[in-house]
Amino acid sequence: MAGFFLRARILNGVLFRGLSKKAINLERPPHDYPIVTGSEHWRRKLRTLFKARDTDGDGYISRQDYVLCADRVASYMNLNETRAIELMNKQLLMWELVSGTTDASGDIKISEDEYMSNILNGNHKSMGMGLDIVCCDFDSVDVNSDGFISQQEHKAFFYGRGIPVKHSTDVFKVLDTDGDGKLSKEEFVQGYVDFIYSEDESSPHVSFMGPLV
Repeated sequence: MAGFFLRARILNGVLFRGLSKKAINLERPPHDYPIVTGSEHWRRKLRTLFKARDTDGDGYISRQDYVLCADRVASYMNLNETRAIELMNKQLLMWELVSGTTDASGDIKISEDEYMSNILNGNHKSMGMGLDIVCCDFDSVDVNSDGFISQQEHKAFFYGRGIPVKHSTDVFKVLDTDGDGKLSKEEFVQGYVDFIYSEDESSPHVSFMGPLV
């Protein structure tokens, strides 16, 4: 199977279908981080991220995980049918980016080893695409599409991925750097980028996806 970021390039025609194209300015963009060495600390973070993506817990990331995540978030947020469909479309776009296919059959499955090695091997070579994917993830968490993630939406983000919601409050406070009670795209994406690219064990974003596994 083609690499994670290489597969994403296949989707130029659908990358931002239905998702915001607002430019983003980060204090520390991906290319400002040292090249990831694959330390055990970093691998713990990626295992945690994989576990959150593997919504059904079968050991693989598949289309079904994104469908299940959308269903869980829709239930948690008590969305009406229109909003629930919008959310499902956003989640399926995320799956298209990760899998590199628009095939709705759901045959593709990504193992933990493949997921981790593809991100590690991509490293700085495809950081622009990696940033695009993270920005798309923001749009999927921003359920009401107002350009911000509320505290309730962040709790739904954790709930949808099987992360105990009780951890959301502390993570949200760390991400909310201006203390306005909501997360801008810059705040959310910066935390996500740091979680993926930093190997600093003292980073405030170590728990971006909840406690490490």
